[in-house]
Amino acid sequence: MALVTMKELLQDARRRKYAVGGFNVFNFETLGAVVEVAEELKTPLVLGIPERLFKFVDVDTLSAAMNKAAQRASVPIALHLDHGYTYEGVMKAIRWGFTSVMFDGSALSFEDNLKRTKEITRIAHSLGVSVEGELGYVGCYDNNKDINEENLVKPEMAHNFVERTKVDALAVAVGTCHGIYRGGPKLNFSRLSELNSTIDVPLVMHGGSKLTKEDYQSSIKSGITKVNIATDMSMAAGDTIRAELAKNQSANYIHLMSMVKKGVKDSVRRYMLSFDCISKAI
Repeated sequence: MALVTMKELLQDARRRKYAVGGFNVFNFETLGAVVEVAEELKTPLVLGIPERLFKFVDVDTLSAAMNKAAQRASVPIALHLDHGYTYEGVMKAIRWGFTSVMFDGSALSFEDNLKRTKEITRIAHSLGVSVEGELGYVGCYDNNKDINEENLVKPEMAHNFVERTKVDALAVAVGTCHGIYRGGPKLNFSRLSELNSTIDVPLVMHGGSKLTKEDYQSSIKSGITKVNIATDMSMAAGDTIRAELAKNQSANYIHLMSMVKKGVKDSVRRYMLSFDCISKAI
């Protein structure tokens, strides 16, 4: 199937009430794992890589592999820059052929976030590339008690932001957090429903790892159309390596990487089965 924009995928998800998995990859094993599960389950897919990984991996090579995998896949795939923080990072992703970029200005003041997101959206749209913005603070909390009203997105602010930036999707802070949870999430479904009825673009959940199936289902009913998964894929890879070495300390690298791929596939499959996206490939 053709490489598509994230806007196309998320508009369909919003219309048909499901969520697309936004899975970040960091090597060939995780790339293969995610695409193979999407094809197996016939699900649309957002295949991403965050800007912070640029300094750890050979992104020129990995992005070319992502592009090739998407073009030959049997399901629609959007290539996405996750958490782009700089103009340079966003432009690199566009040059690599990504069909979607995220500018994360959530750590900036509202006006600075709006100004920079608006400029990136203007450039990206002129090239046919979708844009995701972020409002609120989806941080890394030591305790779920740190998630409070001040961290959540207010509907009137979200409406103003979307109207002025023209983003295609909006990541909103409604009680999840990045990284490993210490305690459970504090999802505010009523706020999520307010946001969904106030703004006219698909909503995105960051910090989506380790929620319950019921949490995902309620989030989708309340307006979420994409759930980002990254931490749990990395954890699944690490857990797999530790388990294999515990069984056989002389296991070679090729065996370990084949098992990593299997472990990541199992993790990705569990998430996709919770997103109501099975057989939704268009």
